[in-house]
Amino acid sequence: MSVLITGGTGWIGSHLIPHLSAPLVVSRNAESAKRKTGLPVDQIIECEIGSGLIPSQRLSGVTSVVNLVGESIAEGRWTADKKKSLRDSRIQTTENLVNSLMQADTLPDVCVSASATGYYGERGDDVLVESDPAGKDFLSQICLDWEKATQPLVDAGVRVCHLRIGIVLGKGGGAMKTMLPPFRLGAGGRLGSGKQWMSWIHLDDLVQMILFLLNQSACTGPFNGTSPNPVRNNQFTKAMGAALGRPTFMFVPQTALRIAIGEFANFLFASQRVLPSAFENAGFTYQFPDIESALADIVAP
Repeated sequence: MSVLITGGTGWIGSHLIPHLSAPLVVSRNAESAKRKTGLPVDQIIECEIGSGLIPSQRLSGVTSVVNLVGESIAEGRWTADKKKSLRDSRIQTTENLVNSLMQADTLPDVCVSASATGYYGERGDDVLVESDPAGKDFLSQICLDWEKATQPLVDAGVRVCHLRIGIVLGKGGGAMKTMLPPFRLGAGGRLGSGKQWMSWIHLDDLVQMILFLLNQSACTGPFNGTSPNPVRNNQFTKAMGAALGRPTFMFVPQTALRIAIGEFANFLFASQRVLPSAFENAGFTYQFPDIESALADIVAP
């Protein structure tokens, strides 16, 4: 299996690469990608895929694709330019990837393309599975269009899996990079009422999900990349405090956070109770199915 990866120099991609044999990584800067991934230069395709196509000769022999592109939604205020960049880094880049693959000599067998649980929007206490419709907000529409961008591959007979990723918890990056410091200082706490649902996934389980989708020929369509046990924000807060041995009496009002960081605060307070129905039906096994075991692993020395 020859696997092509976009977003391979990111946090998730860099943890996936060691599990693959001779992957090909698409990057705008080959030297930077070499340093971040440890791969030799001949396994790096230098290409600005956000504005152009991958040279077709570099796609020869590619049997599988993992598409992890997307600018971080958590960095910077959501100005009009930032929103455009968030869309383009996902949708335009995915369209360029798909067009590149369609022009290659042969099509891949499978494409695992990232999406997010933001697809569902704010849904309160509703239990959400893959068959539920998309929401109506900004992130929902991005995810909907992001998934639609792979339709030419589906029409051409490629097995496409849309991995709707929840809040990724792991060491050295993702949500924990921001949350751990205040919790370690005893200044962590719930967001608002704390009643909103958080759909999360341990980084190690997410990597195994990607590998599972690459190798299970019966898997196709949307898959919720989440733990089978979502938690309310106040439950998460208590679990963090217990794992670290720190108090969690603080709380952050939504109005104050919106003043501080802008529209992104609405996403942090959104309630999404997402279940990985498709993964469970396919027989996927979790290493960290509950928040306590996940946090204990992450905060361990």
